[in-house]
Amino acid sequence: MAFHRVPEAKTAKNRFHPDLITSDFEAETRRLLRLAAKVVNELRTETARWTTFTDPDGNEFDLIAG
Repeated sequence: MAFHRVPEAKTAKNRFHPDLITSDFEAETRRLLRLAAKVVNELRTETARWTTFTDPDGNEFDLIAG
């Protein structure tokens, strides 16, 4: 999967909300933040951990510890 920046503004609600799974949650979080992602929500329980981010255009995606 590849993501490309386009000059047009977002015109509608996201129809695609990817969930990305990583074995190194902290490192991947730092990488996403360096790429201009912003944290929207975080959830951590005894059995699960994930963070919802937005990309620079406001599209949401989740990072899940796995």
